[in-house]
Amino acid sequence: MKSMKLVSFIIITVILLMIQMADNGRSLVYGIPNRQVNQPDYNQTLYREHLARGDRYLSEKNYAEAMLEYEKASAIMPYEDEPRLKMQSIEATLGINELAEVKRKVELARKQEAEMLQKAQEAETSNKQAASRDNAAYDQFVRDREAQSKRDSLRKVIFDTYSEELQKAEQGTDMLLRSQVYRKIADAFNKVRDEEIALNYYNKALAIEEKYGQPANVSRLYEEIADVYCNTGHFQNSINSYQKSLELKQKEGDQAGASAVMSDLANIYETTYDYSKAIDYLEQSKEIKENIEDEHGLKDVMDNLGDVYYKQKVLTNSILSYERTVEIIRNLEMEDALGPVYNKLGVAHYEMGNYSEAEKFFKVSMQNLYESVNRKEASMSLNNLGNLLFINNKYNDAISYYERSLATKIEAGYDYGKAVTLFNIGNAYRRSGNQEEALKYYKQSLHIADSLSIVSLSAKNLKALVAAFEASKNFEQAAGVQARLDSIGLISISIEIPISENEMDLEMEKTQEILSMLNEEALKR
Repeated sequence: MKSMKLVSFIIITVILLMIQMADNGRSLVYGIPNRQVNQPDYNQTLYREHLARGDRYLSEKNYAEAMLEYEKASAIMPYEDEPRLKMQSIEATLGINELAEVKRKVELARKQEAEMLQKAQEAETSNKQAASRDNAAYDQFVRDREAQSKRDSLRKVIFDTYSEELQKAEQGTDMLLRSQVYRKIADAFNKVRDEEIALNYYNKALAIEEKYGQPANVSRLYEEIADVYCNTGHFQNSINSYQKSLELKQKEGDQAGASAVMSDLANIYETTYDYSKAIDYLEQSKEIKENIEDEHGLKDVMDNLGDVYYKQKVLTNSILSYERTVEIIRNLEMEDALGPVYNKLGVAHYEMGNYSEAEKFFKVSMQNLYESVNRKEASMSLNNLGNLLFINNKYNDAISYYERSLATKIEAGYDYGKAVTLFNIGNAYRRSGNQEEALKYYKQSLHIADSLSIVSLSAKNLKALVAAFEASKNFEQAAGVQARLDSIGLISISIEIPISENEMDLEMEKTQEILSMLNEEALKR
């Protein structure tokens, strides 16, 4: 009987809560008006109603219904004796078989009411979800309308600006003048990221230039079209346009122009993770720049080569490319440009296990970056110096460097960098045995990683949280986090090596934007 009372009490409590929450002003189960009254008075009224129903059923010798109503009354006011005494009276009146049948009916009725309650809750949840979807759809509609309105306004401004000039050009016979106007309009639309109209006018200009113009102008138009395609994620179209430009420059003997387009092609292939082709074009660009003695251009090509080799994890070639970059920077007396390259050299040596070399480059990088007032990138070197202390088990010293790095990133609003260093701080606390602090920093890092959709960093934090929860003997929470990690599918990701940083990480926002545009084949690469 006690278990029956407990279950009834739970059911009635939930029912009361739903009565209070119902928006339609009526009870979900009993049809009692949802009045704004004092709670004790309301309970008293409900108690008396159940008691009265029980008495009526008892007078009709409907013992099962009577017993159920008395249970409900007792659940609402458990310290009242009357319902309990009446239930005992029924039990005393009935024989063993009759009592068993009554209990069966009570249990069945209780189960039916629980099912009704569940359906009511599911209906309420479904209504809320539908309302949420409707709100989201409406919000998106408003945003789309606002964006369209803004786009229409910009289009009107641009067309109004060039309307007179365009009218004269299209009425005249000078086709090259008309091409110039088309390019002006295309440039204006490209600047406001209205790529559809920009492409339309670039192609109009291209058709004229291919018929009447110079190869240099045709080549330049192909590059502008390629840029628009790249910005919209049409990478193969971008490559095709750059290659047409390259063919024209090679045909005209424009070595400097050909080298520049090769670098652009390398950038597209790097963006789509086709590193071998990126390296091939960069090597060709490098050879040309050496031949024409373009030291400034060569500096950029060597730096890009170092980046691509690093992404490929061909670390020896990456280091050689960065060292050549440093040499050129010194020859050009561009000392302020050394800091980021020194940091990348440090990261490459760090990943090769050359820790003494890595420390040397991190320190000189940090000094150079602070001297050039580039504190944001200096914070990366501080993070990396913390990593060197971490791998030598000097966790307190590592945390000191991490905290200095974190403070600058917070000041600069550099969210991805904050997430990285928060993870590293969590790791240092976990390895030093302070699981409570570790959990705090992992959770902060996870929140940022989730907001930025950096899945690999989210997975690292989830795996680290599991380790910290298990070390704290909190196995239930560890299992919950493990379930989410399993759903991501990056179970084997490493958490014992702290995360290093370099200049390439500053493009994280752009990288995420590009990832959303890549096709499945490129993502596999």
